[in-house]
Amino acid sequence: MQLTLAVLCPFAPRLSPHADMVQRWSLHWATRHGLLDRPGARAAFARARFANLMARTYPGAAPADLQLATAWLISVFALDDRLERAGGPAATRDLVDEVKRLLRDDAPHEGQTHLRALGEVWRRTRPRVGDAWRERFVEHVGDYLDATVWEAGNRAAHRPPPVAEYRTMRFQTAAIDMFFDLIEPMHGVELRADVFADEDFAAMRRSAGMITAIFNDLVSWPKEEAAGDHHNIVLALRHEHGMPVEEAVRVAVAEHDALVGDFVAARERFSAGPLATDPAIAAVAGDFVHWVRGNVDWSTESGRYTPSDTTIEETRVPAQRRPLE
Repeated sequence: MQLTLAVLCPFAPRLSPHADMVQRWSLHWATRHGLLDRPGARAAFARARFANLMARTYPGAAPADLQLATAWLISVFALDDRLERAGGPAATRDLVDEVKRLLRDDAPHEGQTHLRALGEVWRRTRPRVGDAWRERFVEHVGDYLDATVWEAGNRAAHRPPPVAEYRTMRFQTAAIDMFFDLIEPMHGVELRADVFADEDFAAMRRSAGMITAIFNDLVSWPKEEAAGDHHNIVLALRHEHGMPVEEAVRVAVAEHDALVGDFVAARERFSAGPLATDPAIAAVAGDFVHWVRGNVDWSTESGRYTPSDTTIEETRVPAQRRPLE
């Protein structure tokens, strides 16, 4: 089956001029950390083009900053893959607790490969930021990790999550809060607490994160269906409402597009308010836009969500419904 996926994305694409250089660097970095030792891993890594996602979502970052962001992305994807193979909720919880200890510990991690990589990027990040940022970031990583335990419990019980519950958890399972936190060191800034309390800024951040998460579901559901994994909005809708997958995709697209409308409205309110006059705050808000658009563009060029080389025709190709603004 092949579906044409068209989503609302009224933002112009951007790509860092350092993308190709960081892609080459990332291959060496992942190799050095032993993340590409399995058969076929190097080819899959090259197809995924992780550096391009960071180059599109942080397009104004300096080369060294972009390398750090890409190392974070690679480390989290490697961790996510490892968590999915942990072997049940108890083993997942053990691994989650180990990661949480790593984030509280400055010492190099000598354990599993993916944790050594994560430990390195954490040690490189800590000197760039203050205590408040570190505390917020560790909390957001913890939210993501706890959500993977929830997923593991569902898999062990063969329990498809109800749609409402899945929507509540999806923001955490996408790990988007931690990558939104990384916007700040990419710009060499740290935002005050009152910025996060601003209703329009918070609405932008929340809707941008859910847009990213739902779009990932729209392009990844064939891979998750092939793996027997129910953690996807399309599959949750199909299971709960007994609808054909084509209808579930249409419902999920409508949800995505409504979130884009919410984001545009919050962005317009924010742009008319006093916080938008602060260059640091405006730069962070600008990267929310880059995340929304960059995730779409990266998904069209990445092989990350193809179920297998023999089912490449099931890759969903997004298209814009109206001219870019």
